[in-house]
Amino acid sequence: MKLKNSLWLLLIAASVVQAETPAEIELLSAQKAYQAALSSQNNSRTKFSQLQIQLESAQLQLRNAQDNVTRLQNDFNQAEQQRQQADSSLQAAGARLDAAWQAVHHNQ
Repeated sequence: MKLKNSLWLLLIAASVVQAETPAEIELLSAQKAYQAALSSQNNSRTKFSQLQIQLESAQLQLRNAQDNVTRLQNDFNQAEQQRQQADSSLQAAGARLDAAWQAVHHNQ
């Protein structure tokens, strides 16, 4: 495809002569339209490639962020369980301390 495009560009460049007949004017006009379409196609392909790279990068970042959220959620849940266990241990130790205090002070 690139060779075909290159050949057309060479033909277009070589045929830059003064147009005299309506057919020659049409040929030059068609050549210019072809050049414009080819340029537009190249620009479109370049933009497509750039967007594809950006999209793949964003998708990778999203997967990494989702993995990070999952890890943090698991860490949070584990920390919550440990906090609840510490709260329960503190309550049990407090109740034991109160009972021991009461036993000492009531026996005096």
